[in-house]
Amino acid sequence: MNSVHAIDAAKTPSIEDTRNASLAEPSHALPAQSDELPGIRVPGASEKTVKRKQGLSKDALCNLGWFVLAWLIIVALWEICAATGLLNPHILPPPSETLPYLFSGSASVGFGVQKSSLFESSLITMARIFGGLLLGILLAMVVSILVIEVRVVRRLVMPIVQTLAPVAPVAWIPFAIAIVGVGVPAAIFVVVMAIFSSVTISAVAAFDGVPQEYIKVAQTLGTSRQRLWRHVLLPAAAPSILTMLRMSLFGAWMAVLAGEMAGINSGLGYLVITGQQMFNMKLVMVGVLTIGLLGFAMDRLMLWMQGHIIWWQRNG
Repeated sequence: MNSVHAIDAAKTPSIEDTRNASLAEPSHALPAQSDELPGIRVPGASEKTVKRKQGLSKDALCNLGWFVLAWLIIVALWEICAATGLLNPHILPPPSETLPYLFSGSASVGFGVQKSSLFESSLITMARIFGGLLLGILLAMVVSILVIEVRVVRRLVMPIVQTLAPVAPVAWIPFAIAIVGVGVPAAIFVVVMAIFSSVTISAVAAFDGVPQEYIKVAQTLGTSRQRLWRHVLLPAAAPSILTMLRMSLFGAWMAVLAGEMAGINSGLGYLVITGQQMFNMKLVMVGVLTIGLLGFAMDRLMLWMQGHIIWWQRNG
């Protein structure tokens, strides 16, 4: 009997042994706590960021693939219709004739020192578009801020802006030639007048649409008017404003092409209208395709800039 009690005593740990063991070994009853402060680093955040970037790259490749496929289908149908006689190749020359003409260097207009190639015409048109866009957007933003800040300016200026908004870009060409003459200034003037009213109206609507709760909270915290614009109004209205600026790019293209076709004798619009007058449809098709590709590239550029400027939407 004494031996049995001795064996049980040997198997049963004492209170002191149990306490020492609990201090020596970590407890597995609760998960280990992280030493990182909450909000500083979220476990798995880097993995989510990598997955998001991988998803974006896959989406970009997928969109590029669909873009290429769509144009391959159009080119194939265009070539088949021209070969079978469904399309008149003299009016709509097929890609097998248009592409060699594009790379032959024959796509040019004018004579002597006034001769301009397709590349030079493209540079001229894009310079006019960017110049008109920058000036028109700058003026529109200044006016829209004044409209928000000064009630008298809203009552005096907005009726005029709303009246000028429906005027087509072509209607400004005679005024442009009479005021600033022919050439780059006239084209920039037409672009500015074409986008100024619409950009101003859209910017004012975006600023008016900022929730009043944001403004009241900022004012309660004693935010100055300058900081209110920089940290509340502009960030809150940025998505709408940038979308509106992207749409104004197409208005700028239409305005500058209309001006170049109607009296500003240079640029891609002038190249296309000259090709039509000379019945050089290959030149017309090359000009139209160049306009489309450049417009698409500029739109992608603005979309990329929009995604980086309003980064909180991209990462949200």
